[in-house]
This record gives sequence, structure tokens and C-alpha cells, in this order.
Amino acid sequence: MHNANVSKCANPECKQEFKQLGKGKVFVRPVPKNSAGLTQKTLWLCPACAKIYDLRYDRHKQEFTLVHLRRTA
Repeated sequence: MHNANVSKCANPECKQEFKQLGKGKVFVRPVPKNSAGLTQKTLWLCPACAKIYDLRYDRHKQEFTLVHLRRTA
């Protein structure tokens, strides 16, 4: 399987660089092989963003969407 490198947080507003596994949240989904030979899509949320956001995967669009986590009282 081929996979893209994760270099920064998936939140476009955040500039945190990915440096170490175990910090934040990693999201991996299989995708149909594309022209670059990729068979997985991998994104990462830094620890700060993972506290307030989640990534949802839309199978039909084959893309992740950044969503706010619901706060519970």
C-alpha cells in the first residue's frame, strides 16, 4: 500500500507540524488507487485541534471534512 506523508495538522487554520506519533489523532481511510498510486488517505489533527475538532469521511466524495466536536454539559 502506498500512503501520502502527513506533514501538518489537517485544520487549515493551524500550522502545527506533524513530528511524533501518539500526539493528536491520525485518520486513515482506504481510497481507490489514484494517478499517484495512493491507496490510502491519511490526515492528522494536532493535540490542540483534536480537542475541538474531528474529521468525518464522506465515502461518496472520498474526502474528509473538519467538524466541531459537540460539547456535552
